Amino acid sequence: MWFAVLATLASVVLFYLSDRQQRWLKQSLPAMVRLLAVLLLAAATALWILSLGVGVGLFVALWVFVLPAMLLPLMAGHYRDSFQRRVRG
Repeated sequence: MWFAVLATLASVVLFYLSDRQQRWLKQSLPAMVRLLAVLLLAAATALWILSLGVGVGLFVALWVFVLPAMLLPLMAGHYRDSFQRRVRG
């Protein structure tokens, strides 16, 4: 089950870093990385379904994908954008 968690989180990170509006890298990753992210997500979803059953497996796979997918851009925006208060030294 740990591989399913890690594969899901890795797919979220790869989806985010391959987006052209991501804020962590100076240049986004190539679009081909999205194929790897889709394959990781499909493998992780299959593992969730095999280990927990169809209904619960899909539900858990969805939430393990969606929560980091929402939090990653929020964290990147908080730490990288200019709205953050500057400390003068």
